[in-house]
Formats: sequence, C-alpha cells, structure tokens
Amino acid sequence: MNILVINASPKGKRSNSYRLTKTFLEGMTEEEERSGGKAHVTELCVKDLEIGPCLGCFSCWKQTPGECCRKDDMERVLKLQLWADVTIWSFPLYYYSVPGPLKNLIDRQLPLVLPYMEEREDGVGCGSHPTRYDMTGKRTALISTCGFYSARNNYDSVCSMFDHICGKGTYETVFCGQGELFAVPELSSRTDAYLAHVRKAGREFLAGGIREETRRRLEELLFPKETFEAMADASWGIDRMTGEKEEESLTFTRQMAALYRKDAWDGKDRVLEI
Repeated sequence: MNILVINASPKGKRSNSYRLTKTFLEGMTEEEERSGGKAHVTELCVKDLEIGPCLGCFSCWKQTPGECCRKDDMERVLKLQLWADVTIWSFPLYYYSVPGPLKNLIDRQLPLVLPYMEEREDGVGCGSHPTRYDMTGKRTALISTCGFYSARNNYDSVCSMFDHICGKGTYETVFCGQGELFAVPELSSRTDAYLAHVRKAGREFLAGGIREETRRRLEELLFPKETFEAMADASWGIDRMTGEKEEESLTFTRQMAALYRKDAWDGKDRVLEI
C-alpha cells in the first residue's frame, strides 16, 4: 500500500498535528503488516517545498491539458497523489481554515480535474468538475489540532472545502482541540493516553473504518473546558487587565493553579519545611 503524508504545518515535524499523524500512521502500518502487506510511505513537508500560487490562467485545461505552466515542486506533489492509495493531510487549524501554504497547494490541484461541468450526487454545491484520472479506491484522511478547548464546530470551513474536493462522507477526520498540550512533557500521561486512541484509529481506518467507540474517545476533551482555557490564557504571560508582560514565575503559578483539583485532596494537611 502506498501512503502519502502531506505535512502542512509551518513547524514541520515539530508540529503537534504531525505528532498525531505519525501515531495514526504507526497504527496504519501495524495493520498493514498484520494483514501480510507492506506500507510504502512518502512524506512531504509543505514548508520545504517551492509551490507558487495558482495563476488562474487555465493553461492546465487549455494549452497543456493536465500539466501546469508553473514548473515547481507541485509537479512532484501531483505525481505522488496519483501514486498514493491513501493521502493523509496533516495541518494545524489557522484562523478557522488551513495554513496559507497548504491552500496554495490545494489550489494547484486543478490539473487533476477536467474543465467540463457535471452534476454532483452528494448534494454539495451546485456543480463540479470530473476527475482526469481514475481515483477509484483511493482514500483520504485529515488530521489536525487546534488551540480551542474542543474541535467541535471549528472545522466547518475545512470540511466544506474537502466535501467539494473529495465528496461528502468519503474521507476520514481526526480533529483534536487543546493541541498545544501535546508539546508539554508534564502532561504526557494524558496526551499519551489520547495518542493510544489515535494509533487504534489508524489501525481501524486501514481495516475499513474508524469505529464509533474509538471516534467517541477521540472526541473526549483532554482537560475540562475551564481548566484548559485557564492554562491557555496563563501561558501567554500577559496580564489580562493591563496587557503587559508578567513575571515568568507568576505565569507558571497561574498554569499550575489551573490544574489544581479540589476533589483530589484526601483531607490531610501537609507542611513542607525547607
């Protein structure tokens, strides 16, 4: 099986979204090997590619059908998309959509479709363009983290775009709120537990589809809304009233206070002498 990973985070492999993607990919390769196959994986880091914006010239439809007039790294991307059995789009949520460089890449996919108009069968939009190539059997997954306490209702722009590109209900998603927490080692006990569900989702995806129980686990909050938002607000180190920078010790104290759980107290007082 050929798997293409398009890592569209400006942070590259340091991305929190990529950490989820890598774990999901591990689950996929485990399942492929379990079934006697072998996963051939190619990863592209969009920030390292030279991909200019679409010129809107329609040369890929008229003068050189299926071939863009711009000669840059997008030529390789298109060839790999045709090579792949599964394409994983990995990206953080930027201002309720995909990062700018990824949008350039998405725009430059125009050579993959024909210029003719056709009606859709999934009720999305009011028309589309037929594919230039046979895409039968190809599968797509979107994996992303965002900075809100929950991913729910924050990916409508992304899903609307991929509904048009792939077809409604034809791709899988793993959207996770509280994404910045995956970069905090002190919270690894919680984030590692979540990643275990991501790995399981990768196995299930390759086997046919993510199960509802696993999907429910992926939608669970890492921390309650109030706790996460208090930690997130404190992490900037900016006084909420004055807008000025706080002392680092105060920022740390605010974050630790957000994690305090009153219900964990066992009724005993301790005194620490130094």
